[in-house]
Amino acid sequence: MNLHIEKKRFLDRLNNPEAIDIDNMSYQYSLFVANAKRFLPEIKKEEYRRLFIELLYHKWLSRMEQFDIETIRNLKVINESAYNLEIPKQNAPLIFATFHLGPFRLFNSYLFENGFKIVLIIDHNVYITQQQEILNDVRPLLKNNDNADFVILNVKDKASIFKLKNLILEGYVLSVYLDGNTGLTRTRINEFDKSFIPINFFNNTIYVKNGIGKLSLLLSADIIPVLSYRDQDETPIIHFNKEIKIADFKDKKTYPIESIEYIYKIFEDKLNNYKTQWIDWLFIHNWFKRGKKTPYKPNHSIKNIFNEDRYTLFIKGNSHYLFDLYDYISYPITAELYEILKNNKLSLISVDIVTELIEKNVII
Repeated sequence: MNLHIEKKRFLDRLNNPEAIDIDNMSYQYSLFVANAKRFLPEIKKEEYRRLFIELLYHKWLSRMEQFDIETIRNLKVINESAYNLEIPKQNAPLIFATFHLGPFRLFNSYLFENGFKIVLIIDHNVYITQQQEILNDVRPLLKNNDNADFVILNVKDKASIFKLKNLILEGYVLSVYLDGNTGLTRTRINEFDKSFIPINFFNNTIYVKNGIGKLSLLLSADIIPVLSYRDQDETPIIHFNKEIKIADFKDKKTYPIESIEYIYKIFEDKLNNYKTQWIDWLFIHNWFKRGKKTPYKPNHSIKNIFNEDRYTLFIKGNSHYLFDLYDYISYPITAELYEILKNNKLSLISVDIVTELIEKNVII
């Protein structure tokens, strides 16, 4: 595979999509815009399309680059931890905590080639779709150190915690993605179970799991926050931050929460500079409570235009939807109304429907 050629081809397709491609991307685009409005309100709406395209590109690249030996060999490593990452000689349990940012898969490849024995614990959905790819397609490409190993555990498997404990005792390091929240557990749409904690993230409250903080305390393990990103030349950079030690915190009881809050703060600072390299902008709407209805504003003067600030449109399967960007509510509509709103040909809408659309601020 020539990654440079593949990059060009993929970017050409993204920047010159066919009509069916635009329809297929419309659902993800709607979610991205809603999430950007909530977490990144400084971004102008004229920038949404470009940033969305960049996000899809980085998402695609994060998978493709793990198969490219040149990329793996040329990645840049910044190590601010006290650990020698070129020679695995840790004398105590160690956790690497990272996010789905930039070239997020490459740090595991780096550790493997340096001889680390790694146990990666991942979400059930990722386990089903990517386990075989990692073990059968990626690992054979890497330099095979006799001491290195790679074990993948399913977080949903009840036996995983016992396997994990035994592997840690055998000298394996734990690799975990803190933002792997695709298997969220809610008691209701607006509630999260006790395994989640609320934290501040880009001036919003989100709910994340703090199990890694608890595990660190249980194992007396240091946590090394790992942040991966690509510079302006798309050189992959793996940044191993200073390790987090339990002794650095005043209270062991609050350590599991405070350690996760601290890592997310480091992450937010980095993400501010590499916003389109985080794939979870497409999923973060699952991380906070929803359900409150945003009041409609009375229309004293009608411009007779589609309200692009509050609504967007998407197609999923053969169905058409109007999407409320404020409240994350999808309204099924006819294909005819979809085309009318999309093209701002509002004069074609019947009077009774226009009245309802004005009341709901769809037309302003």
